Amino acid sequence: MNLRRLALVVPVLALFKLAACSDQDNPSGTNLPGDDGGTEGGNEGGNPDGSVITTSQCQQTKPAANNSTGRVIKGTVLLPESSVEGEVFYDKGRIVCADKNCSNALGYADAAIITCTEAVISPGLINAHDHISFANNAPKTSPADPNERYEHRHEWRKGYGGHTKITVAGGAKDTAVMAAELRFVMSGVTSGATSGGGRGMMRNVDNAGMREGLTLQPSTFQTFPLGDSSDANSQATLNKPPGDCSYTGRDTTAGMANDLGYLPHIAEGVSEAAHNEMYCTSDGSGADPTHDLIKPQTAVIHGIAVTAAEAAKMHANKTSLIWSPRSNISLYGNTAAVIMYDRVGVPIALGTDWLPSGSMNIQRELKCADELNQTYFAKHFTDKQLWQMVSTNAALAVGWGHALGRLKKGYVADVAVFNARGRANPYRAIIDGTAQDTVLVLRGGIPIYGDAELLSSDTLNSKDCEDIDVCGQAKKACVKKDIGGVDLSQVRAEGEKYAPLFVCKTNAPPKEPTCIPSRGATATAPNASVYSGGPKVGDKDGDGVPDDQDNCPNVFNPIRPMDGAKQADADGDGIGDACDKCPNDPGESCAVRNGNDVDEDGIPNGDDNCAKVANADQADGDGDGKGAVCDLDYTGASCDGAGESNPGPNFCQRALTIEQIRNTAAPGHPPQFTVRAKLTGVYVTAVKKDGGGSFGFFIQSPVAAPFQGMFVATPGNPPNLAVGDKIDIDGDYEEVFGLSQLSYARWTVTNPGTTLPFAALDVDPALAKVTGATGEQFEGVLCRVVGPVDVTQKNADNPTEDPANKSDFDEFAIMTGVNLRVDDNLYDALDNNYPVGTMFPNVTGICGFSFSNRKIWPRSPADLQ
Repeated sequence: MNLRRLALVVPVLALFKLAACSDQDNPSGTNLPGDDGGTEGGNEGGNPDGSVITTSQCQQTKPAANNSTGRVIKGTVLLPESSVEGEVFYDKGRIVCADKNCSNALGYADAAIITCTEAVISPGLINAHDHISFANNAPKTSPADPNERYEHRHEWRKGYGGHTKITVAGGAKDTAVMAAELRFVMSGVTSGATSGGGRGMMRNVDNAGMREGLTLQPSTFQTFPLGDSSDANSQATLNKPPGDCSYTGRDTTAGMANDLGYLPHIAEGVSEAAHNEMYCTSDGSGADPTHDLIKPQTAVIHGIAVTAAEAAKMHANKTSLIWSPRSNISLYGNTAAVIMYDRVGVPIALGTDWLPSGSMNIQRELKCADELNQTYFAKHFTDKQLWQMVSTNAALAVGWGHALGRLKKGYVADVAVFNARGRANPYRAIIDGTAQDTVLVLRGGIPIYGDAELLSSDTLNSKDCEDIDVCGQAKKACVKKDIGGVDLSQVRAEGEKYAPLFVCKTNAPPKEPTCIPSRGATATAPNASVYSGGPKVGDKDGDGVPDDQDNCPNVFNPIRPMDGAKQADADGDGIGDACDKCPNDPGESCAVRNGNDVDEDGIPNGDDNCAKVANADQADGDGDGKGAVCDLDYTGASCDGAGESNPGPNFCQRALTIEQIRNTAAPGHPPQFTVRAKLTGVYVTAVKKDGGGSFGFFIQSPVAAPFQGMFVATPGNPPNLAVGDKIDIDGDYEEVFGLSQLSYARWTVTNPGTTLPFAALDVDPALAKVTGATGEQFEGVLCRVVGPVDVTQKNADNPTEDPANKSDFDEFAIMTGVNLRVDDNLYDALDNNYPVGTMFPNVTGICGFSFSNRKIWPRSPADLQ
């Protein structure tokens, strides 16, 4: 068996570059934002005698009929713009209805029903920013001075400017990463942009192999859009004068133009150098549009050192902000001017950043945001707005707003249910919640965490998930069932070396980075504000500026090093940008902007069927939930006609040929992640029903020619097809590890056959082997290398047969001077035990590509004759 092929379905965890990080404890000892006191564990929320609560707030009240796969959850439903006593009906991984009553929906009558009392039903939460491959670090405190604050991220990354370098380890073990994902899941998260991750648990929207059942284009996570990660470039960034954009290797407008979501770290810090990042990535000079990254698909991560004019440009270009307040405060003593962002109309999402300086889960990040809002931001944001930062806004930020973040017909059935007992406001169930309050988490309709009794019911059928006592509440976590290979105890043991899986009510994680703003004197900016300890008499917003001198006395807005000698006031009207209703216009009588209506068509983002394209009429000819003006295919043609319905993450369906898909030069070639391809009259040329890697089959047009074959994946389900079958098929087109593929396909056998109406394509083995454009044309095609063919390497992964080299993946090489690899992908019994010099009359199989090598994949012993 070829063990290497397992990597095709369980990708190794990626190693990515550093994010913002640090750890600061509360220096004052006072009970301020981020300082809950207490420790992990305890029985808060459990029975008074310390016993475990086993009864769930949600109970199965009606079993499914007629083998229905539909499920209904009743309770307080958080619709995108309102909350109602109602229900969510989902089936086959998609939401069918979310409303006060869904009984008229097709299939409802046969669906099982779960009834929840004093519970809130939300879309699965979305963590818009984390560096999960650094989950092998406990919160970090500067060893020299626990109160140290930085002005730019390169100071803590590199130790420049007399600052203490914060050292972190990357490359967390798989089990540490999965522990981090489980922490997020236990707080209600189902998706995240995490710069890494693993298969199972939450959906990683920025990793093609970890999207958990979706073929949407991964978001682009960019830690260093200016290309300044190296020592020399980091130092140069800090030394550049304002307006100097002479960066080498930075991202271009053209390079991110086709991204679904582009997530760059910009303006992370409070210095002029941090501000220069925004100036240079937003074409502040007006003379360099080739590097303007502020576009509709962009979500700026951090965005601390940003002016009101630059925030207004973000609004004009429908750009989002991803806010990580705890990490910002613990590192820089300040955070993004989120009230200013909101008032100029920028939608705000929330992200944890990472364990070293951020929050252990999204509820802790929400708690930080909420406490800052209550204590420092004059309660500007409503509870609903805070919730939208981890639902609707977060989905828009990562580029998946048409599929995630809303309980809406056609959307993915990512659902989280929370305990709302004692809470008059349903959104507080999430903001104030902990893992013990998370009643149920579904990813695509699949249970992955929740109350033990509920998951053990016939309705959810997750009895085999693993038991875990969470603060006296009996829960189940579907770790082994969802991931495979490792279990909850292994994940927990590794993850809790760095942070607990959960904390109980009123408790904070040990060594949690602070959420209390503080900064000492800044040597390079003597006029910058000095503050600590929170609000006090004479400085009620705690920003170090006395109330009688403060241009925003009720809203935290210290003088930043980038500001020179005064608080930011872009329009010079005496009202600081942080609290000015019109920060770019004198006075406060400008047109009101609203981050909850990105396209300014009068329809809130959550209800808007084209959130980033103005369409006040909300016209939707096919009723699929996508407005006609944005329901377009990859050519720009409308998908809003009869029979074109493509709700939620579904692509427009288009009749194509295999050559159009495979040949980038063919007229009508679609980019991957843009189309559901419909193919007719194609033939099955090979079937993969065993061995490592994804099950599936190869198809080919009825001709032996280049660019005529491709793969269809059926992961977890061996296909009931045979070589020679003629089929019609449709599926989502994507490229997976260099191989063209149809995913989530449906097919009909139009003519079961036993032989193919075409022979294998005779190929020059040298052409079949090359890794450039010449070899690409044969990929997926049934090929034959005409012999006699000699074995040139018994083990292609150890051609010298070095006994110290243990690599052996059942591959041998053929053809003297060519060494074309023959692999057991489709013929699992094939081994590489042929002595060098063994001769084959011919070698037939699918011309393939894997692990940077062109190969041929025989299907049976007959293919070696």
